[in-house]
Amino acid sequence: MNEAHPRLNRLYRRSELPKYVGLRRTQIDELIKKGEFPRPISLSDAGRAVAWLEADLVAWQIHRLAKRANEAA
Repeated sequence: MNEAHPRLNRLYRRSELPKYVGLRRTQIDELIKKGEFPRPISLSDAGRAVAWLEADLVAWQIHRLAKRANEAA
């Protein structure tokens, strides 16, 4: 693999998020507004097509796990 190019992230569309993160779409939208969930990236210039980077979603999950561990301590 060419080291000059980073590995591509999988993109998750809005319809896939509930299954991946375990939250309803309305809950996800509320968390985005509060700044507690990753913001989507635009896939088109018009901005209608959006997706979330897998790396951002994994980082969010890790943050939630760390928060759970701190609350248990």
